[in-house]
This record gives sequence, structure tokens and C-alpha cells, in this order.
Amino acid sequence: MDLISKLKENLESDINNLGYELVDIEFVTEGKNKILRFFIYKDGGITIDDCEKTSNLLSERLDEIDLIKSFYYLEVSSPDLSRPLKTDRDLERNKDELLEVKLKNGEKFLANIEEIKEDSLVFKCEDGQKEVDKNEIKTIKIEIVF
Repeated sequence: MDLISKLKENLESDINNLGYELVDIEFVTEGKNKILRFFIYKDGGITIDDCEKTSNLLSERLDEIDLIKSFYYLEVSSPDLSRPLKTDRDLERNKDELLEVKLKNGEKFLANIEEIKEDSLVFKCEDGQKEVDKNEIKTIKIEIVF
């Protein structure tokens, strides 16, 4: 099991108990710094107070479970519009949005989600319906229209 999966397994219920949904976790290197980033969601949006409350809880819990031995910075934020949608809950929440879908074979198209199945997604495209196996999808992002 990788680090992100272990963090999710150990911390997701704590975040849920605060009233938030854990959307994603990243552990990245930016410059010389390692950053552990948690993205949380709640209906109505995330405030700075929500981030602070979650950060305080995570600081304590991360020290307890002690999975990361190197120095890192902890960040908690709300997911932004440009990030990839990764979970079925993410997809469900954005069902009415126009999405940019990139497949692993290089194909790219714009569509709305019509149905979320266990192993596939059904999209409504300009030229009709398209069912795609989840394993064939590289990324799905909200198409930002100006």
C-alpha cells in the first residue's frame, strides 16, 4: 500500500467527523520543499477556519501515525476548478458541468456525465452517447468556459 492510500485509510474518517469530505491528498516536492496537501470539501464551500480546524487535527494525527520520516509542510485547502476529478463522488458532484475528458490513447473530448457505473462512465457528447471504461481514462477536468 502506498503512502497516499495509508494516509487516506488513517485520516479520512477523522476529516469526515469534522464535517468535511476528503477529496484528494498530494505529497509533492516543490523546489526544495516537500508538501503534504489535503483537499477538503463541504457543501457551501471551504473557509479559512475550516482549513485551520482540519490542519490542527491533521498535525496531531500525522504525529501519532508517523508515516513520513522526512520534514514536510502541511497544507489544507479546497479543491480548485482546474484539478482532475478522481472519485465517483467528485464526478457525481460535477455531473451537470461540461467536462474535458482525456483518454490514455490520446483521444480528447468534451462531454457531460450521464451515468456513473462501477467500471465505466457514460458521457453525453455532441454526437451522442459514449461509454468509456474507467481504466481507459487519463484525466477528467471541468472545462472552464469564459
